[in-house]
Amino acid sequence: MTVRDLHQYLQGLPTVARRVPVILRSESGGIPPYAAVVERLKRSLSPLPTGIGGNGAAVLLLLYPAGDETMVLMTRRSGALRNHPREISFPGGRVEAGETLENAALRETYEEVGIDGSAIELLGLLGSGAIRGSGSSFSGIVGCSTSRPVVTLNADEVEVVLEVPLSLVYTPDYFCELWYSEAFGWGLFHFFVMAPDLIWGASARMLVDLLTLLE
Repeated sequence: MTVRDLHQYLQGLPTVARRVPVILRSESGGIPPYAAVVERLKRSLSPLPTGIGGNGAAVLLLLYPAGDETMVLMTRRSGALRNHPREISFPGGRVEAGETLENAALRETYEEVGIDGSAIELLGLLGSGAIRGSGSSFSGIVGCSTSRPVVTLNADEVEVVLEVPLSLVYTPDYFCELWYSEAFGWGLFHFFVMAPDLIWGASARMLVDLLTLLE
């Protein structure tokens, strides 16, 4: 979804929908330095599950430093994909038979953007959820790298890699919408504007969950 798509989406919202201001602030007034982010997440994240991952999907939230910023790697999906074309997401995909969640997240990351798992330290499990509408389940695995990763795109799956600064949540470009539909009831959608792209849906929800752990 682009910013133009967002405008069209907002125009189509039911009349009971309204914008809800959301402010996430840490006590320090901003995102901690990269090393502090990693240490705080090590304490806050759930342990990685050791069993087979099941039939859902696993994604990797890969953090790394870039100057004074802590970045998380995201991708714009290929426009040729049948599901969620050109949407912004974390590397990841379906857990294959016999795989753990972490194995699936690392494999999919390598297949999509060419980052080898040996360069990634896994920090823990952010959580699990379901995609509204399809009901597909997913789990978020958080990892880190001490330097900007070298990527090799799989053009069949990924159009471009995005470096998203965690400080994005502290700008006016972050907001959410509370809406209602007869099919799904009340829902809260988070949006991060990175023109011409827009982070929303399950990916934005995971990003908010991650940032909340840094408050």
